[in-house]
Amino acid sequence: MLVFAFGIGAATAAGFECPEIGKGEVRISPVQAKVFTDGNSADLANEITSLIVSLKSQRPGIDYSSLLNAAMAAYCPVIADAKNLSTQEKSARIWKFEAVLRERLAAQISSGGDSSILAQVDISPTVYEALREKAASLGQTPSKYMASILDKAASEAGQ
Repeated sequence: MLVFAFGIGAATAAGFECPEIGKGEVRISPVQAKVFTDGNSADLANEITSLIVSLKSQRPGIDYSSLLNAAMAAYCPVIADAKNLSTQEKSARIWKFEAVLRERLAAQISSGGDSSILAQVDISPTVYEALREKAASLGQTPSKYMASILDKAASEAGQ
């Protein structure tokens, strides 16, 4: 049996002991669960950032350890119940989640809690260079230019 002790007390889920502290503070939707079990590293990082922002808006002033516990308590059962993953894959996913979660929390702390960045996308260097050049020609930073492209695409998708 694998034990992930991210808090005090645990509930067994499919051979894993998932944290009880923070349980129920975050609800994982079926869409999020699919991203957590099937998504790539960028998807995982984006979902984690979304969880952090959601928790911080629900509980202003939430501390680092409470955020960590709530996110782990929500994520662990999703992975523990993933039938398509071996025990070794589940363990690796849990450890990766915790590492990315800690990285994202550190980024939030160092940015003074700025939650304006909700997504990061993996793109090739060639695509980034083209975006950077286009942004410069418009007098924008690459991130502002990419955000405007995504805002426009989201608006069009909603119509």
